[in-house]
Amino acid sequence: MDRRSNTKQYFYLIIILLIAMLPNLLLIFIGEDSIVASFLKKSVFLVLCLSLLIIPLSFLKPKYYSWIILLIFPLILFEISTIGHFKAPSSEEIIASIFLTNYYEVSELIRGNFLSSLIALILFLITVFISIKIKQSFKLSKNIKKLILISCLSFFTVLYIRNYIVSLTFKDNFKERLGATNYAIDVQLNKTFPVDVFLKLGKAYKGIKRKKRYKENIKDYKFGAIKNDTIKKQEIYVLVIGETSRKHNFSLYGYHKKTTPNLDEISNIIAFRNVKSAANVTSLSIPFMVTRATPSNLNPKFNEPAILNGFKEAGFKTYWLSNQAIGVGSVFGFYSSLADVYKNTSASLDVANYDEKLFPELKNVLEDSTSSKKFIVIHLLGSHFRYNYRYPKQFNFFNPSMSKGLSIQNSSSISKKNELINSYDNSILYTDYVINNFINQLKQQNAVSYLYYISDHGENLYDDDRNKLLHGFNKPTKYEIDIPLVIWLSKKYKNQYKEKAFQLLFNKNSQISTVNTFHTLLNMSNIKYRTEDLKQSFANKMFDSIQSRYFYTADKNIIKLDK
Repeated sequence: MDRRSNTKQYFYLIIILLIAMLPNLLLIFIGEDSIVASFLKKSVFLVLCLSLLIIPLSFLKPKYYSWIILLIFPLILFEISTIGHFKAPSSEEIIASIFLTNYYEVSELIRGNFLSSLIALILFLITVFISIKIKQSFKLSKNIKKLILISCLSFFTVLYIRNYIVSLTFKDNFKERLGATNYAIDVQLNKTFPVDVFLKLGKAYKGIKRKKRYKENIKDYKFGAIKNDTIKKQEIYVLVIGETSRKHNFSLYGYHKKTTPNLDEISNIIAFRNVKSAANVTSLSIPFMVTRATPSNLNPKFNEPAILNGFKEAGFKTYWLSNQAIGVGSVFGFYSSLADVYKNTSASLDVANYDEKLFPELKNVLEDSTSSKKFIVIHLLGSHFRYNYRYPKQFNFFNPSMSKGLSIQNSSSISKKNELINSYDNSILYTDYVINNFINQLKQQNAVSYLYYISDHGENLYDDDRNKLLHGFNKPTKYEIDIPLVIWLSKKYKNQYKEKAFQLLFNKNSQISTVNTFHTLLNMSNIKYRTEDLKQSFANKMFDSIQSRYFYTADKNIIKLDK
């Protein structure tokens, strides 16, 4: 092959690479994901994307490589459409919709308008043309292949070491640090096309199979739940699951900053003052709330239905509204699939995504006239890390706060402690606003209703000389364990269920755990079932107010919290 022809072949190869890079380039230019939040992060992401795309050329002929790009061209269009719409890479849920017969939503995402369809067609024809023009005989020299392989492997090694160094801030021992490092790599790969799509396809496929097994496990299970009265009034009961909220930063619990101005003033609020989470990781904690699982008995987590089925048996219509991305095969995917109505408003954990997106969704649920008995689960994004991504500008009240362009090692550095805490406090201030909106919407219904807000776990914020940040430590601190639990009761609820309202108030200082949630919610709703345990409900006079509470760690150990 002569030099001029060889130059043309390299030109065609570069065009193919650029076509494959289009989703990543679009994310760099218009994305709101934290992975492209600064010039430095854009640069690192660009190198990562390029490394992942060119490494196959260290062993593949350019002709075969072009065929692969042609084969994945529909995925290129899919990812471009997703990024254009959400300003973030595709999620596992969006990918799963390909499998779950939701053809309309997927095709709507891809089709767009006539102009975008025309551009897609032209781009496809260019890809076909270039693939044809690349000759079978064209191949890269051994030196170029070696350079590609060594450069890419060197970059991956440096990235892994960097992630491990960052983990030193968060984790206590080598095992935890290694786990955090691998998790960081997984997150980065799950944002880099085309690797992200294939990883999510695999997770979605496995998740669908796991969900089917879960449904099979519980299909014949019945709580035997019945409503213990025949009141004809409208009943609306709401469980709000908070994210990473710790009681120590709520002014409602005596914090020196005014972070919960609404909750501080709302009447008919009960703030429970001695509540502990049973786990410090969301995926472990939530099953302890919505099923009968406990740290010492995990069996109900996968072998019994979640609380929604108890309400459904008692004649309630159930809803699950979430502003968190839910993996198809996650416990959230299992439990939310039991709801009669499911709605998810999330885009990505690493995009500025606000819980107020749930306001119109709750409004639609409350206006649903098909049932006068409603049980609603609302899962907030709350104070999930990158706290400054969790509230809009008007809630940037406590300053100085974190900048969205900071890298994780800068934003999590102890030198940024003041900014971290202020940003976290701003996220609590915003959560207070969100809960207040939910309560106001319930008030307008003039129904027998309650709102039960509880956080999944707390958070470390460099509180002491251990210098811990975030959560999930195998030796949890009180800042991870102590959580807020706030219940609002409507006037009609207090009149209808005077004894339950009295017992709730009576137990506001009792020893409560997240594992009491399942039992208390059903008891508050005056729903009985065959194997109910009223000693677990703090809305009942039989409640064990000095119970021993236990904690399930991320490494599967059980800790007794009350000595």
